[in-house]
Amino acid sequence: MNDRILTALKDELVARGFELDGSAPNDTMSLDDAYLSELDLGDLLETMIARREKILRSTDVVGADAAKKSFDEVVLAIGAIKAVLSKLVLP
Repeated sequence: MNDRILTALKDELVARGFELDGSAPNDTMSLDDAYLSELDLGDLLETMIARREKILRSTDVVGADAAKKSFDEVVLAIGAIKAVLSKLVLP
């Protein structure tokens, strides 16, 4: 992910309650610079959607409260990604 997109994504994540270091509000995941710089935005969106679906199937294993916290944070991340995607324009 290039620096412009990375900065925009981090801004969107922080606006949704993530810490500057990429930690999610309930600490169920961390989207730090090292992780984000290895992916492109589409791959990250795909990963977050897969994670959301996995969380929905794991409620019995991790418990309803933990699943809800994880789900809510993944939804925040997906929203941030979608916001960045909606701002992208071709030069």
